[in-house]
Amino acid sequence: MNPIIITNVEIYKAVANEAYEDMVLLSESGRRLKSDGSAGFIITYDPTHASFKKAMISLVFTGMWLEALMHLLIVRQFGEAKFKEYDFKSYEEKLKLLGVEDKQLLDRTSRFRVIRKALVHEKAHFDDGEMKTAQSEAKNAHQMLQAICEALGPSH
Repeated sequence: MNPIIITNVEIYKAVANEAYEDMVLLSESGRRLKSDGSAGFIITYDPTHASFKKAMISLVFTGMWLEALMHLLIVRQFGEAKFKEYDFKSYEEKLKLLGVEDKQLLDRTSRFRVIRKALVHEKAHFDDGEMKTAQSEAKNAHQMLQAICEALGPSH
């Protein structure tokens, strides 16, 4: 008999997805084509930083979703002892344990792990001359979430 498990994993996923969708709408509403017809956009300054806030919410809740999902799946498939063995291992190692082998997804997850930590702990910086923004990293996180759901099956 399987015990009933009460979890917030689907709520975390919903919050991450809703915040991402809000971020996209805010980003799009704050930019318009240049009136002179030249290439590029004019981006309207948002003193409330609403798009950034939504991007951060999306990033944080994607991480919460991923942690909760992997905990549930590892315990269900391998038991609590195996989860304790993997508890402090990387997302990528946990996904491999769960049968995920897609290199692109594992690379995306690695990027998410590093960037989420840097942004959440206010240690964001330039790497290899690449400037990272919360919005672009929220997009990576959203794509990672979708890819993990596909890789693990429709119920995740």
